[in-house]
Amino acid sequence: MLNRRTAHVFLGALAAVLLVAPGCNRTGDTKEVKELSDKAAQLDQLDQKAKTAHAQEAREIAEAAVSNVTPDPKTLQLSDQQRAFLEARIKQEKNSSYQGLLQDILDKDKEIKGLNGQIAQLRTSLPRPEIAKEDDNHYSMAMNFLRRKGVNEDKARDLVAKVLIMDKLEPGFEVYHFYSHGVYGTWVAQGRASISPTQMQADAKTAIEGERDAANKQVAELQAKVGDLNAQAEKLTADITSLNDEKARLSKELVDLTAANQTQVAMLNSVHYLVGARKALEQEGIIVVPVFSKDRAGSNWKDQAFTKSADLRNQDSITLTAAEAGLDKIRKVEVVPGSLVKDQQYTLAINPDQTEATVTFLNKDRFRNEKVVFALAD
Repeated sequence: MLNRRTAHVFLGALAAVLLVAPGCNRTGDTKEVKELSDKAAQLDQLDQKAKTAHAQEAREIAEAAVSNVTPDPKTLQLSDQQRAFLEARIKQEKNSSYQGLLQDILDKDKEIKGLNGQIAQLRTSLPRPEIAKEDDNHYSMAMNFLRRKGVNEDKARDLVAKVLIMDKLEPGFEVYHFYSHGVYGTWVAQGRASISPTQMQADAKTAIEGERDAANKQVAELQAKVGDLNAQAEKLTADITSLNDEKARLSKELVDLTAANQTQVAMLNSVHYLVGARKALEQEGIIVVPVFSKDRAGSNWKDQAFTKSADLRNQDSITLTAAEAGLDKIRKVEVVPGSLVKDQQYTLAINPDQTEATVTFLNKDRFRNEKVVFALAD
């Protein structure tokens, strides 16, 4: 099934992805954003180079079998004591090839030190990034940043709507924000994540193109069969009945494919949800109820559990009833995942007799093809 990340797979080909929303035509502010974006791209490139150099150094240390030499994980550099130890080994070693290998380790460490210096200098000239965590999303991070800058809600939504936002963030991504005189910019760098933003987008694009090509091939094959049958029908009058039957069968397959496509489109534009009693949902392992944080998905959070859906193309709200959760009253509704923000992305209203609750979708895009649990408590 396709997901909402497909809307943003063409964001760009840089290691640091820059996204800018100008609120006015101030040339100086736009230039500042450009300069910051260039520095962010340079920082990401240096960071990748440092990681590559560290990996090479680690291989050389393993090859040299120097067990007491391990770079500091924070700086990827050797300690002064380790460097002195290797220098002493080089002077004592008579094997020129082994001596050269030890010298390579020291040279690589010097390179890493230089890269770390450049990285540190660049970081001082850039705004401090937010480090993406599990379940973080770029839109919420951008809105929260603008709120902290004192931008009102309507203006913030307008600015965010004018930039390309990465729908999915890998934990460890560095998310940068800039706002000055009505100009908002944001860009994403790999940071400590295992994949770069560009590679993640490329992987998503490859998957989509594969699905598209397979579908086009299937349609082309069916159309070719229909064309062949029509040609045979003109030449073989005697077999027209059987040919028409075959044509009808293929036409039905086309109709079925069209219907399946419409169903798929409806699923992509729907919110898929589950309503139940909070305690029962916790016992079934569908949600987890921590003591000091928001409810989250449990081990049995599976597609087949979400039997209800609402097509957001023509539906703005849904009604939850106490009866469908086996309750007499609804006193509280927990919405899982907790990354969905009440009064920003949806509103919730419980009727006076507490038998029904109405959920209104404010930000429909946030709910498209999303799985949501409404955990009711009495």
